[in-house]
Amino acid sequence: MSGKTKIVVFRMKELIYTLVFIVLAIVLILLLVFMFRPGKDKEAEETAAYTAGVYTSSIQFQGQTIDVQVVVDENHINAVSFVNLDESVATMYPLMQSSMDSISQQIYEKQSLDDITYSEENQYTATMLLNAVNNALDKARGENASDPSEGGEDKSADGNASKEQSESVQDENEKTGSEQTQKSDDSKK
Repeated sequence: MSGKTKIVVFRMKELIYTLVFIVLAIVLILLLVFMFRPGKDKEAEETAAYTAGVYTSSIQFQGQTIDVQVVVDENHINAVSFVNLDESVATMYPLMQSSMDSISQQIYEKQSLDDITYSEENQYTATMLLNAVNNALDKARGENASDPSEGGEDKSADGNASKEQSESVQDENEKTGSEQTQKSDDSKK
């Protein structure tokens, strides 16, 4: 029984290079698998509260359109303000701007519409503005998306309640205006 035995001789350098390349190939494959796994994008979308951008909601008020603009990033409300507030509306209804300033400051601090406080004398104005801000935030969350043919904006803050609320705001502002007139008359005496 004669068998031919073969002796294979490897050089140590070749073995080391081969092992290093195999390890690098395994690391590269693992890296690619973790980077492009399908579940990663879904997790990132679920953690974001808003889609970053500028969103508006329109309020029909005494024949005028007032836009409430909300600026958000993925997790924060950055700004809440009026857009195209006509001077005549600001003059006739002075509580509009002061209510918006108060509400926007509270929203910015709390990052929520929960527990927003406002005075009793401008409750209707504040409610109308909060509804408009809430509609804009719903758009930022992707809820209640309006018809694209409408330009992505709501026609009113609370649908049909807009006219009733604008009348209530008018009553609030008339009451405040008459109180200010009485105070100025009293101070002149």
